[in-house]
Amino acid sequence: MRKSLLTVAASALVVTMFTGAAPAMADNHAAPELRSVNWYRLQFIKWKEDKSRRAHEIIEMFEKVDKALGWNDVIDFHMGTGEWDSIVAIRMRGGIAEMGWRTNPDGEKWDAEFARQVGGEEKAKALFAEFEGCIDQQRTEIGHIDIDE
Repeated sequence: MRKSLLTVAASALVVTMFTGAAPAMADNHAAPELRSVNWYRLQFIKWKEDKSRRAHEIIEMFEKVDKALGWNDVIDFHMGTGEWDSIVAIRMRGGIAEMGWRTNPDGEKWDAEFARQVGGEEKAKALFAEFEGCIDQQRTEIGHIDIDE
């Protein structure tokens, strides 16, 4: 008897959901509209002792790559207070969906241009390793800026 009642109740629920009789379904709401935002990857960086100058020389190389690609959407804050020496905001041109990409097409373009500018992939890898060697601590966060709000 109990099993029969559960079967009837489940069947009634399914029928209600698919016939439009449920109040939430009957309202016929339009699909939700996405907000207009620009997503950023924020890098919080503490430089190793006496490595800030070299790190910023390499960052200048990075900026030349952005310029060559026509990109002008990285913001580099040189901090005057707090625990971090630099905070770099890098726009996620593909939006928050970039979080799920296996590879980033913009990243591949950037890597190729950097290698071209510095004289090849091996030199590019060496400069990246040197840059990473300048970092004492690093943390990454994701945030956004509202557009048209």
